Amino acid sequence: MTPRRTSILAAFLFLAQSAAWGQAASPSPSPIGAHNTDGILQLVVYFVLIVALLVAGLYFTRSGFSGLLRRGKGERKLVISEARTLGNRQFLVVAEYENRKMLLGVCPGRIDYLSTLSGGGDETFELPEKPE
Repeated sequence: MTPRRTSILAAFLFLAQSAAWGQAASPSPSPIGAHNTDGILQLVVYFVLIVALLVAGLYFTRSGFSGLLRRGKGERKLVISEARTLGNRQFLVVAEYENRKMLLGVCPGRIDYLSTLSGGGDETFELPEKPE
């Protein structure tokens, strides 16, 4: 069962339980011909509360709880400028920290510093020759 279906089922079960609780708590049955508006009003209030809880739950499951966490008011110093996948959970990442750009190799269990990048972009990389 998906989490969404589970939460909807739980909401309906809670609504049915609260409606049964509201009927059991009424002091005496209403006279014949009188309308019991208190029970209907209580049912509507419970239904609105359940719908509000469902909407809040869906919002937080989709967007995460990061909106509730406090974020620093200062400027962010660490920025991931670009990332490229190499396959098999391996990535090349250009990270920028205080206007310094670095090329990093990222794979499971390791992060390797590869080189420092300049801001130009017209430079070429040369691989060192292997000694024979």
